[in-house]
Amino acid sequence: MEEKLFEKSPDMEERIKYLAEKEEQTLIRIRRELHKVPETGVYLPKTYEIIRRELQKIPGVEVIEHAAEGYGLIGIMRGKLSDGKTVLLRADIDALPVEEPEGLPYRSEHPGCMHACGHDGHAAWLIGAARILSDIRDNWGGCVKFVFQPGEEVGKGATALIEKDQVLENPKVDMAFAAHGWPSVESGKIGIARRYAFGCVGGFSIKIMGKKGHASWPEETIDPIAAAIEIYQHMPSVLTKKISGTEAKVFSVTYMQAGDVKIHNVIPETCEFGGTMRAANMDVLKRMGKELEKEVRAVCHVAGAEYKADIRIHGGAVHNAVDLLEGTEKTAKGILGEDKVYFIEHDHLGGENFSEFSSRVPAVYLFIGIRPKEKEQIPGLHSAEYRFDDHVLKGAAGVFAALGYYGCMGILQKQEKGTGTEEWKK
Repeated sequence: MEEKLFEKSPDMEERIKYLAEKEEQTLIRIRRELHKVPETGVYLPKTYEIIRRELQKIPGVEVIEHAAEGYGLIGIMRGKLSDGKTVLLRADIDALPVEEPEGLPYRSEHPGCMHACGHDGHAAWLIGAARILSDIRDNWGGCVKFVFQPGEEVGKGATALIEKDQVLENPKVDMAFAAHGWPSVESGKIGIARRYAFGCVGGFSIKIMGKKGHASWPEETIDPIAAAIEIYQHMPSVLTKKISGTEAKVFSVTYMQAGDVKIHNVIPETCEFGGTMRAANMDVLKRMGKELEKEVRAVCHVAGAEYKADIRIHGGAVHNAVDLLEGTEKTAKGILGEDKVYFIEHDHLGGENFSEFSSRVPAVYLFIGIRPKEKEQIPGLHSAEYRFDDHVLKGAAGVFAALGYYGCMGILQKQEKGTGTEEWKK
């Protein structure tokens, strides 16, 4: 690789910021157009057409259509210099089955469906990054892949892109980046998880089968509710006493159902409950599932009840690559400002199947703030009151463009001494 690729252009950050500013109104228009036609899962025909239309407008982008088994898109852009690395930039594009309240001029036109997680913004800022990188294509070499993934909310899309579409190959991806609009981070700022941006995700459904009977004679019954409550009460001790280590981990019971609300004098035959389990480490998550079933078995044995347990592992963690953290931080600060980017020291245990990418190539996931400065708190993800802040689009597009630019130049990743690759300059 030519040495000049490792030299930071002193005016490139200003140029990217200028181009991002120019794109702001276009990105707001695209984001609001996407917001009006939210689609869930992997069948996203209207979303797909809007993104395809916008990618086809961008000089230098080769559009790969019908990726991810139908409604995903991949934009391939090659710089005009002779050499460089390959960077993948990803946005998820699906919505949620949430009814949007009245009030916005660009409110969802699809009843019972809403962009309540901000994926419309993710798609818009990635289109913006492509537009910016196209304008500066004379200044970089290598390849940037712009990946628009359907089905993230239902755990799909990523595996198909990797295994069927071979998005990490031809050319081989050296690093990957993604981001989420984040309600707890102030607008105009970016938080970067020091370790885990998202955790390993699992779920559980437990059915306790007891013996039905009149509530006046509980001794003649086997109470499944009592057994379920005992299991629930023991779950914290499963984490603290049965599983060693200091890695973040949690059980959350999200539903419990038993009996008939119209009948108050019958102990029911069954009780069902379930929820989610999260851990930073996959081995810990698997151990959690095994220990939970052991607890269910023990409680049911003492109670004389039977049970059925469905314990599932859904996906791995999004672990931010240590050798990309410093370069990512410096890049984001160059676009947003020195005081606008910070590290988050605690692990997040939400779920995101960007883990399929981050488990295969070095990657960083960013939290892009959407909370207005004057507000201490705003509605969270998946809420009908969730609101995306359009003012962050230009900054996010600029940061993604800069990550693509410097990633292709080969100066984002720290290398061990003696490899011949320069590290970030202060």
